[in-house]
Amino acid sequence: MNILILSCGTRTLLVRYFKEPDSGFDRVIGTDCSPYAPALYETDAYYLVPRMTEPDYLDTILDICRKESVNAVLPLQEDELALIASKRSLFTSIGVTPVISALSAVDLCRDKYAFYQHLILHQLPVLTSCDSFPSFLQEKEAGRMNLPVFLKPTRGCGSIGIQKVEQMELLEVLCKYADEDYMIQTLAQGEEFGADIYVDMLSHRPVSLFVKKKLRMRAGETEKSVSYQDESLFQLILNTVATLDLSGPIDMDIFQVEGTYYISEINPRFGGGYPHAHNCGICFPKLIANNLVGKENTDTIGSYEDGICMLKYTDLFIMKNK
Repeated sequence: MNILILSCGTRTLLVRYFKEPDSGFDRVIGTDCSPYAPALYETDAYYLVPRMTEPDYLDTILDICRKESVNAVLPLQEDELALIASKRSLFTSIGVTPVISALSAVDLCRDKYAFYQHLILHQLPVLTSCDSFPSFLQEKEAGRMNLPVFLKPTRGCGSIGIQKVEQMELLEVLCKYADEDYMIQTLAQGEEFGADIYVDMLSHRPVSLFVKKKLRMRAGETEKSVSYQDESLFQLILNTVATLDLSGPIDMDIFQVEGTYYISEINPRFGGGYPHAHNCGICFPKLIANNLVGKENTDTIGSYEDGICMLKYTDLFIMKNK
C-alpha cells in the first residue's frame, strides 16, 4: 500500500515510521509547498505543490493520488484537516481513504472556545475560560477566575500567540486590540500531560492510548517527556473521545492541578510528541494499515512501560540548492 503525507514539513521521523518494514506500507509519498521541508527528502517520492489556499491545490493532490496509486492520504497541518475532511468524497471516489476525523469533530477541535463549551456541556473537567474581557470581569466577580491567565487565539496552533498575562490593564488592552478571536483561560499551575490516541477507523473505538508527562515544551511541541500510567486519566481521556466523531490518530493535552485532571485541547491528527509513543512500542502506521485492508485493531490501551523518557534534540539535513 501507498500513503501520501501532506504538508510533511519537518516530520522526518513520522515519514521514517511509515517506511519501516513492518508498517504495512510499501511506499511513502510526501508533499509540501516549500522545497526546504526536510521531511520531503525522507520519502520515496515527493511533490512540491501550491499552498492549500490556492484554487488548484485539491486537483494537484488528487492527480498525485492517481499517479502514485495512493491508498490513503494523511493531512498533518491544522487548516488542511478541515479541507480534506470536507472533500472526503473526492478522495474516496478514486479509492483513496483520508485518514482524518469527521468534519464536525475537526471544526469543533479547531475552535478552542467552542471545544471548551463542548466539554462543559458534557460535564468534563476543564479550566474555566471566557471569550471576552467583559466576560472575564464577570467570572472574576463571581470568584471563578483571577489573574494570572493565559490569553490565546481560539484558532491558534503551535502555541503561537499564547501569552501569560498578570496585569489587568494589560489584559484589557490586549483584548481590545486583538486582531483575531481569542479566549482567556485560567492559568494551569500544575503538570501538563499529552496523550496519543488511535481511534479505529472501522470500529470507531479507541484501541491505543499512550500518555506522557511533559517535562519541557518548545514552540508548542513536546521536547522532553516521560511515559506515564494512570487508570483514572485513561478513563477521562476515553470519556472525552466518546463525545466526538473522531477517527485515526488523535493528540490530546491535559493539565493536572492540585490532583485534578483537566482536559485542555484535542488535535485530530498526529501530535508532535508521537515519536515518544512509537519508540515505546505504539505503532500507529500499522494500525492505519490494518484498517485500510479492512481489519479492525484489537484494544491494546496502556500496553507500554511506565517511566520511559524521550529527549528530543535538533538534527540537520544538508543538500545542494537546486
